[in-house]
Amino acid sequence: EKRGKEESQVVVRAAEGSSAAHNTIVIDETSGAKDRDETFLRFSLLEGWRFDAQTKTPCPAEIQALSGKDASCIGFMYPLEGGTKLKTFCLLRSTQTCCYGPRPQYNQYVFVEMPEAVKFERLTPVLVRGKFIVDAQPDQGFIYRMEGVEARALGQDAPDIDPTQAAGKAGLAQFDFKALADFEKNKSAGISDALTSLDGKQMVVSGFVTNRTKDAPLNLLVSAEAWDGVKGTPPNFFNSVMAFPKDANQIPPIWKQKGVFTGTLKIERDKAQWKKNGIVSLRDAVAGVPGQGGEVKLVQDQGPGLTLVEEFLIAVFFCMATLGPRRAKPERLDSDEQSSL
Repeated sequence: EKRGKEESQVVVRAAEGSSAAHNTIVIDETSGAKDRDETFLRFSLLEGWRFDAQTKTPCPAEIQALSGKDASCIGFMYPLEGGTKLKTFCLLRSTQTCCYGPRPQYNQYVFVEMPEAVKFERLTPVLVRGKFIVDAQPDQGFIYRMEGVEARALGQDAPDIDPTQAAGKAGLAQFDFKALADFEKNKSAGISDALTSLDGKQMVVSGFVTNRTKDAPLNLLVSAEAWDGVKGTPPNFFNSVMAFPKDANQIPPIWKQKGVFTGTLKIERDKAQWKKNGIVSLRDAVAGVPGQGGEVKLVQDQGPGLTLVEEFLIAVFFCMATLGPRRAKPERLDSDEQSSL
């Protein structure tokens, strides 16, 4: 499992349907189904268990298979006790908790217990590592829990780079996926001059990152379209560039949806080698654009209305006034009720 500066990178975005008065932010965990760089729990998977406390809906096999395994998950902390340090908290994908909008369902959070108290991060995503356990206890207010071993804040508020602008400042061309799409429409004519003319050039490639692998040689796909293993457009030779990172530090973490890379573009003319090299590949790829940055730490799409700091202060005072002391554990839920988190 890769560690280090990668763990300070995470992308968050405004939730769909957020109102102007409350800009909910969520972890954007779209990524390829074949990513293999670490065991990572996605809330999009955990939400697949439509648990009902009355009927005791069985847990789907793909989620049950993860129970008892060491895993990591990224989310926002919801405290279950007072103070600036917490031993118990709920980890949620979004900040839409006590004061605004619908309350989260059982399948939208993980109850976390830490061996030692950790710092409460109010509005910063945290990475939690530990043993994930499927343990439906609706009377205790959870169906998922984690025996945590580590919890750390992820990054600071730093904007992502604009690949087009960064490439221009660096005097480099940015790869246009349209050349591949045009080739797909007319494969019988062979690889176009528009593609072959790029062979050997230093270029910037940006897109959706999937199929990370630590196999030798290190490689990943940078695609024109998003794909989460279920929704979107699956990556293929005609919508993706196969990138071969210069080293493991250039591979973005599994939860990072998009990436910007710079390297030497290669065009594979031998169709028999496409599976290995792709039609277009980027060799000795490095993250970002040299001299222009590119490490995404925290991207916040606030939209209109209050700033995140302003809305958080309002939310904190409201919650303190209306909820009183935090619970040691999530409260028992009525059968027709959502989580009281």
